[in-house]
Amino acid sequence: MRPTATQQLAIEAMLNSLLGPRVYDRLCLGMKVGGMDEDVLYVFVSNEACAAEIEAVHTDDFALAAEHVLNQPVRCVNVIPYDFSDLSSP
Repeated sequence: MRPTATQQLAIEAMLNSLLGPRVYDRLCLGMKVGGMDEDVLYVFVSNEACAAEIEAVHTDDFALAAEHVLNQPVRCVNVIPYDFSDLSSP
């Protein structure tokens, strides 16, 4: 399931609130929620360093925002840098 444009914006707004504007701008600029497959959320970010930091520190925030907006449980968050992704999948 891919989020609608409105859902994408709602997730971004919630993450901005949860992470704070400075951290959000550093990690999430250009971020795109690729979708959900079962209970796995796929998130695409600008580079590998951002992906690593999000996976190490902020996956709970991403799961919370997605669960709230999409009304589906999120058990796992996969953060993928754009340079390693094929945006046609999930």
